[in-house]
Amino acid sequence: MGRIEDMLARIGDQIDWVDAELLRDGLSPRLDGLTAAHVRHLAELQQDLPPLVVQRATMRVVDGAHRLAAARSRGLTRLPIVYFDGADDEAFVIAVRLNVVHGKALRPRDRSAAVRRILDTHPEWSDRWIASVCGVAPRTVAALRRTSADDGHRLATRVGRDGRRHPLSAQEGRQSAAEIMREEPGISLRQVARRAGVSIGTALDVRRRLLAQDPALTRDPALTRDPAEPGGRPGGATLRAVQRWGSPDDGQRSGPTVRDQLEWLSREPSLRYTDRGRALLRLVTMTLAFLDPGSPLAGAVAGHCRPSLQSVARSCARSWLDLADQLDAAEELDAATASPSVPASAQAA
Repeated sequence: MGRIEDMLARIGDQIDWVDAELLRDGLSPRLDGLTAAHVRHLAELQQDLPPLVVQRATMRVVDGAHRLAAARSRGLTRLPIVYFDGADDEAFVIAVRLNVVHGKALRPRDRSAAVRRILDTHPEWSDRWIASVCGVAPRTVAALRRTSADDGHRLATRVGRDGRRHPLSAQEGRQSAAEIMREEPGISLRQVARRAGVSIGTALDVRRRLLAQDPALTRDPALTRDPAEPGGRPGGATLRAVQRWGSPDDGQRSGPTVRDQLEWLSREPSLRYTDRGRALLRLVTMTLAFLDPGSPLAGAVAGHCRPSLQSVARSCARSWLDLADQLDAAEELDAATASPSVPASAQAA
């Protein structure tokens, strides 16, 4: 099993109509079962309700138990459904995820119970992976994981939200990244991160430390020669990038520094005078409001909206991180494809 997005993609788009008697319960993450008041509320609504999500193999309701009860109370015999194709443990994960992001919110103890059940079936999933499914904080998953007596919950690696397996120990990942860099000095940060199972930021920090401490690595021509010079190689651009961005507080820049960078970007013609550039600047400017530690944004959110907004905020954060990775990869690609400059003697000839 990989990303939650891949699992959600297995929910079909085609709506089928089936007899209500064929549908079964059993996948709901709600410990107390149905809430009668919510069933009555749905039964009194005049508009059509969304189709139920049903596991194809068992005809059990993955999402929509309250809607099913409301339809039965109204005497409806045929209901709209969409199928989910997957095993029981996958169906439960989807049931938790869908109940977290819409409809009647799950209670804290429902979420905790869901975390424990998923830990039993998928101990290899990372704390952040499970937290994103159950709508809890990663530290909550970590605490519940520690209470488990099952040794299977303490694996050497875990599967992250990106679907890839990462070392449980950050030190192991760093050591693996350092070994790769020593063996292949010209390798890109993205390749190192993928092979060592670490983030690009961690790979950058490892390379910066190696350049400062390992004489053999710093003497390598690929890391010391500028690609703009005759015979230059792409590694020199990587070194310059490390020197420029590899400061001790990389990734933790203070608000004023970020605002100074944004002010400079707002004056850059390539962004200021293009539609896409202006749109990007507006997005960044609005996002910058979240850097203000005194901003009471969380306190302005009603309790029943927090789970959904939490999911949206995490998705937006992942999108910004993806953009940062894309920019980093583009910089490395530009450096790798840069053509050497022509020597002055050749130009004179």
